[in-house]
Amino acid sequence: MSMTTTMTGDAFSGVRKPLLEGAMFPASCYTDPAFLARETERIFRRDWILVGDTGRVAKPGDWWSFDLAGIPLIVARGRDGVIRGFANTCRHRGCKLLNDGQGNSRAFKCGYHGWVYALDGKLTGAPQMEHSKGFDKADYGLHPIRVANWGVFLFVCLDDATPPLAEYLGDYFRLMGEYEPDRLVVTRRVTADLGCNWKVYAENLMEAYHTPYVHTSSIAGNDYDPGMEVLSGKGAGLFGQTEGAPIWLDHGPNHSAIVSRHTGSNALLPTDKGFPPMPRLTGTAAEGSYFTYPFPNLLIAGNVDCLWYVQINPRGTNRCTLTLASCFHEETVARPDFAEIAQAYYRRLDVSTAEDATITEEQQKGLSSPLARPGRLSHMEPVVHAFRQWVLERVGM
Repeated sequence: MSMTTTMTGDAFSGVRKPLLEGAMFPASCYTDPAFLARETERIFRRDWILVGDTGRVAKPGDWWSFDLAGIPLIVARGRDGVIRGFANTCRHRGCKLLNDGQGNSRAFKCGYHGWVYALDGKLTGAPQMEHSKGFDKADYGLHPIRVANWGVFLFVCLDDATPPLAEYLGDYFRLMGEYEPDRLVVTRRVTADLGCNWKVYAENLMEAYHTPYVHTSSIAGNDYDPGMEVLSGKGAGLFGQTEGAPIWLDHGPNHSAIVSRHTGSNALLPTDKGFPPMPRLTGTAAEGSYFTYPFPNLLIAGNVDCLWYVQINPRGTNRCTLTLASCFHEETVARPDFAEIAQAYYRRLDVSTAEDATITEEQQKGLSSPLARPGRLSHMEPVVHAFRQWVLERVGM
């Protein structure tokens, strides 16, 4: 089914209705290569996208090469300590400069014709090009891309017209400032390749409606007070719209968040014990958790004792790669028992991610049926609803 047959007329009329009247995306939004191409062009090549964390390039000379929605990129920390980003494309004949991975180097050398680039992207060596008329190395540095960080969280943007990160996500940073992002340490990263569209997994992270059914023997047991009951998918009431409710919503131009007051930590399985609260937390951050969604492809979950993030990278209409990273306050990491107790937090992420991976791959199979039709939204899917409005605005539908 092509985009031209599904993206005309009333295809999105149900999506645009209010939450309790609203419908799902047409199935082709998760299966049509033309729709993914539109998302890539209008979202992943224009917006600020979290790609990882500054721990990837902790020391001068460190570099990290990866692709974002099929676009090969490099992030490197120069000898001056500045983190910069570049297209992973040699300026001679366009050869990919570095294989995907990490390393530490004094310079980058293309394996095809030996062109050499400094860590700041300047072309410093171009064998035999002195014979080419009018050739100036200063004109052929690596193509730069914008890089910015919020504490440990590392973002890139491929469009010079997009506002700075501080403006793009300014209201989100105010919401999350209690967590001292500059003092967080990423202690573990894992990746997983899944057989589903990137939005299928993103929307899974945005709601707890599925929790009692998909996570029956794991995190569904975290239901020991009203706030945790809603986060475990068992709350009967609607989400609150203002601070003070057991659970409420926060929306901004480029994010949504589910904020909850509850006891204990939502970063652990019900029977596990963890760390005491992070130092200096105040307000709601000290009383529960924030499940936050800087659009398009990111979950940052803040708890009293840790944070974690899940980044989703599109690999095709029915493929994506997850990066999951656990973040702890530097004072927590300094504890002598850190390595032992941290295993409980890693276990919670591993178990719930495996359960989500199974069901989202099954969802993708169902969406690929020619008989798939949009269903209705529940009251427990307000962030999914907000996300879809954002996507429609971005892709111009």
